[in-house]
Amino acid sequence: MNRQHSDAYNEHLLYAQQIEDEPLIPENPQEASSNNNNNLISNSIDEEQPQRRQTKFIKRYLSLLITGLIALSLIGLVFVLLPYYAVHAAKNDKWNETLYWTAGVFVLIAVPVSVHGIILHLVNYYMPQVQKYVIRILFMVPIFAIQAWFSLFFHSAAQYIRAFRELYEAFVLSSFVYYIIELLGGEDQLAITLRTKDAKYGQHGFIFKHIFGEWQMGRPFMINCKYGVLQYVLVKIIATIVVIVLSSLGKFNAGDWSWDSAYLYLAIIMNFSIGYALYCLVKLYIATKEDLKEWNPVWKFLCIKGIVSVYGGSAVPLFYYFQTHTQLSCYRSSSPFGKVFLSKYSTLLVC
Repeated sequence: MNRQHSDAYNEHLLYAQQIEDEPLIPENPQEASSNNNNNLISNSIDEEQPQRRQTKFIKRYLSLLITGLIALSLIGLVFVLLPYYAVHAAKNDKWNETLYWTAGVFVLIAVPVSVHGIILHLVNYYMPQVQKYVIRILFMVPIFAIQAWFSLFFHSAAQYIRAFRELYEAFVLSSFVYYIIELLGGEDQLAITLRTKDAKYGQHGFIFKHIFGEWQMGRPFMINCKYGVLQYVLVKIIATIVVIVLSSLGKFNAGDWSWDSAYLYLAIIMNFSIGYALYCLVKLYIATKEDLKEWNPVWKFLCIKGIVSVYGGSAVPLFYYFQTHTQLSCYRSSSPFGKVFLSKYSTLLVC
């Protein structure tokens, strides 16, 4: 009896050893396949991790190397190569080239800085309805700078190159209006907000009250301000097309204020149009300045416009000052530098 018991016990031990030596086979075939797949995936992940670390390491240091090379190239161009060309051209009395290379220094500074700001907005694109208008406004800097730089080099085609800048300026102004509207929650929310404002914001002073009447607060006020700005876009497009057509026919002379000159009438129309657009923009800002206090967008926009308008307009008084208060012959309008400066000063300062 004891021997039979010991034999059975030994058989159980042998069976247990066989089970330990052999892999477990699940009864469910699907479970077996899933386990095999998991093992394969884990093995492949373990093999790919060193490769991923190596690839990440290479990309990181390669990007740093490329960035460093670009930075060194820009520094060399801005502080060494372009100033050398400008000085060399000035010594040879090549004033067109002098202005061109001098403007190139400022272009190579402004464009990378503005592009960096644009890229930051694209990487952190969390408010697309608002940021798309910010990006359009930021593109104003590289477009204006590159256009002005090309105008100095391709002087015969400057009128056509400048036309694109003027069209984009109108586009930026319309984008700025929509930027304010989106900051305030969209058109519907803005109409509700304006409805709660004091009726005095819809009133006009001086002669404007007889022309425009009183704007009802709410959606009518918003529509008047919105389309008051957008009309400048339409007028600007038409005026640009007229200038291009007349220039190609040889019948347009910029700066000619005679009564039979198209420049005079276009200037009057454009001044009225931009004046009304800015008036509507200011009306909208005054009515919503408390709601826009956190962003304060108008002053940011005026800084951009000031670079183009104020500094461009200050070149003539500055040139006149040097001409009358210094003895330098190069500032006389009859000198080669004076002629080039008077014809291209605004384009240079836009750069």
